[in-house]
Amino acid sequence: MENNREQMNAEESIDLVEYFSTLRPHMWKVVLFALGVGAVTLLLMFWTPNNYLSSATITPVTEDAKPIPAIGALASFGVSLGGPTKVEDLESLFRSNDLTVRVFARHNLWPIVMRDIFDPATGKMKTSWLGELLGREKGPKPPGDWDAIRAVKNAFKVTVNKKAGTIAIAFESPSAEGSAAIVKHYLDEAKSRLQEEALDRAVRNKKFIEEQIGRTVDALARERLYSLYGQEVEREMLAKNREQFGFRVIDSPRVPDRKSGPFRARSAVLAAIAGFVAAAGYFLARGNGKKTGDQTNAVS
Repeated sequence: MENNREQMNAEESIDLVEYFSTLRPHMWKVVLFALGVGAVTLLLMFWTPNNYLSSATITPVTEDAKPIPAIGALASFGVSLGGPTKVEDLESLFRSNDLTVRVFARHNLWPIVMRDIFDPATGKMKTSWLGELLGREKGPKPPGDWDAIRAVKNAFKVTVNKKAGTIAIAFESPSAEGSAAIVKHYLDEAKSRLQEEALDRAVRNKKFIEEQIGRTVDALARERLYSLYGQEVEREMLAKNREQFGFRVIDSPRVPDRKSGPFRARSAVLAAIAGFVAAAGYFLARGNGKKTGDQTNAVS
C-alpha cells in the first residue's frame, strides 16, 4: 500500500516537472498574454459607468383579528372582506409587472435607466445597429410597457426575510440620486395601489351588505350584518390614512455615497488569471502534441 502511494507521488512529481519544462520556454509569452488581457479588461471597464444601489426596508401593517359570525356567510357569496397585508402579498405586489408599468407610466424614469439610448428631446429610444441588423428594431420609437419590464429585470431586487417579517427592495442604476428616487416611487405607487384596492373593496362590500340588510328579516342576522358593515367602514377610514396603510417603512431609501460596481481592479486581476491559465493550457497542449508526433515518427 505504501509502495503504491510512493509510486503515485513519484509519477505526479514527474508530471509536474514535465509540465514545467514544457512551459518554461514559453513562460514569458504566457505572462505577457495574461498582462495584456488584464490591461485590456481594465481599459474596457473604464468605459463602463459606475452603478449605485439604493434600498429600503418595509414591514406589513398588521391589525388585530376581529372574528364576526357573518363573515363565513358573506364569503360564500364571493365577497372579499380584505384584511391585513401579509409579507407574501407585498412580495407579489413588488414583483408584479403591473407595478413596474405603473411606476414608469407615472414618472419619467427613462433618462435614468436608459440614458444611453433614450433621447429626452424626442422622447424616443434610439435604435442600435445590432437591432436594425437583426430586424428587431425599426427606427426610433417611444418606450413601452415591455421596455420598462426589461429595464428593471436585473436592476430591481426584492428580498424577503420571513423570519423578521420584512421586505427589502433595492434598485441599481448609474445615477445615485436616480436609484433612491426610483425606490421611493416604487414605495409610493405600491401604497397607492393597495389604498385604491382597499377603498374599492370597502365600497363594494358596503353596498352588498346594505342590500343584504334590506332583505334580511331576522334580527340576529341584521345585527351581525350591521357589525360587519361597521368593520368595512373602519377599513375604509384606515385606507384613507395613507401613512399607516398597507406597510410601514423601516428604512427609507437614501442616496448612496459609494458605488456598488463595477469593481475594475478585481475584474482585471481575474481576467489576467484566466488569460494565464488559457495561455498555459495552450502551450502545454501544443507541447504534448509535438511530443506525441515525435514519438510516432520515431516508432515508424
